[in-house]
Amino acid sequence: MAEAIRRKPALHRYVNTMPRWVLEAARRVVEELGGNAEAIWSDRPRARELQELLDSFLGISQKKAAMTVMLLWRNCDVEIAEMEGCDVAVDIHLRRVFLRSGLVERDDPSAMIQAARDLRPELPGALDPPAWTVGRKWCHPRLPECPECALTEVCPKLIDRAATVGGP
Repeated sequence: MAEAIRRKPALHRYVNTMPRWVLEAARRVVEELGGNAEAIWSDRPRARELQELLDSFLGISQKKAAMTVMLLWRNCDVEIAEMEGCDVAVDIHLRRVFLRSGLVERDDPSAMIQAARDLRPELPGALDPPAWTVGRKWCHPRLPECPECALTEVCPKLIDRAATVGGP
């Protein structure tokens, strides 16, 4: 497993920890789900429950868990009972956009998740793709392109709030 993951091109940037994560996930699927990974979502779970379960896997973070819930529902037609718990995937782009636009006052993932829940209670994760796009395209860490940004008319441009949020 480790050799396959390390082989160029590497399958993941964490080539030393990824083999352990994959093996641990496989062990859990076999022991807890009888070898059927689809059992993770086969009983129409609530988004929040599914996200918490995915987040409990070694190597899965809030960001990956939230993104996976949305992708399973939107792209794979997995039935999820309540999407209200499908949170935004907190990454550097979303952090910059939420801070600079004034949606949150401090760089705190739980505050960002709550802001998304308040803005879009029925599907907070729907705010993820547009925030990511704005962050990648215009709201750069250094030299943001505010005049060209899709949010320029409504954004207070609180640039200094995201001074410590890095990224490409």
